[in-house]
Amino acid sequence: MSEAKKPRSKKRVALTVVCIVLAVILAAVVAVTIYVEVTLGRIRRPEQQETLSSEQIESILKETDPYDPDFTGPTYDEEDVTAPETAPEILNGEHVINLLLVGTDNDGSYRGHSDSMILCTIDTEKKTLVMTSFLRDMYMPIPGYGQSGHAQQRINVSYMSGGFPMLYETLRENFGVVVDYGVEVNFNSFPQVIDQVGGVDITLTAKEAAHMQSMGFQVQEGLNHMDGITALAHARNRTTDGTGDLSRSGRQRAVIEALIAKATTLDATSLLRLVNALIPMVVTDMTNGEILSAAKALAPIAGELEIISQRIPADGEYQFATINGDSVILPDFDAARKLLQETIGNT
Repeated sequence: MSEAKKPRSKKRVALTVVCIVLAVILAAVVAVTIYVEVTLGRIRRPEQQETLSSEQIESILKETDPYDPDFTGPTYDEEDVTAPETAPEILNGEHVINLLLVGTDNDGSYRGHSDSMILCTIDTEKKTLVMTSFLRDMYMPIPGYGQSGHAQQRINVSYMSGGFPMLYETLRENFGVVVDYGVEVNFNSFPQVIDQVGGVDITLTAKEAAHMQSMGFQVQEGLNHMDGITALAHARNRTTDGTGDLSRSGRQRAVIEALIAKATTLDATSLLRLVNALIPMVVTDMTNGEILSAAKALAPIAGELEIISQRIPADGEYQFATINGDSVILPDFDAARKLLQETIGNT
């Protein structure tokens, strides 16, 4: 009798093992799902931000965007600046994601001063990432702004006034860019992210190195390994070249490129630590599902992306001006639209 029961006993043992394995896998899936949901649940959404009044916006602009005598140019009245015609939309395929990074210096509780705007155009077929900086002082029509509902002002006013929707519409109307998602990043906390990945490698010119040294940083001309505080100081430098935001935008992109390069070398555990450090300083209009879908599309090609960097307006395609006592940039809209069509549109 005992001999006849052995096969059944083996089957029961095998079945028990299978059940245990399945239970462990199921528990792991549940645990990961809960972890992901809890982690993504810490991300702030635009509706959780305070809306600023026009008076508050004007006050912030006076404090953060003072008149700059080095970049004045000719003085114009508002009515002397002709608004551009609405731009044709730049068409993209389903394999392209347009993600707009908005850098601010506030704590994220309100839509603050958009210190930088970088459009990240990711093409999963071509495996390219085109980073396009839109300079904050560009003067243009802002849909929905002012008494006329279409007043001209610096582009950074659009985010403060109407958040992502107004900024998206401003970019679409003036440049033809269709933004899919937006992410606001608090630059005051950015050093924590850089320190989390162990610092970044940045190449400095002789002038940039001298400027950083005058601020007390231990750097040199050429390649430097920077911690978060040093990298942020470099990204904020707008005085070295005498071109203000024109050169600063390039430094910002260089720091982001270095951070991406470092992040692609991290193991899974280090990446999780990086995500946990980054989430508290982020505000986005992406849903949890959209975040996961984007991550799924990008994960296989993250280490293969060719990064292309550019600026709107490009060199020689703008002029400085003074309007209502403010230092602004008047871009060549036709040239900007042509550049964007060539670099991020379907060609």
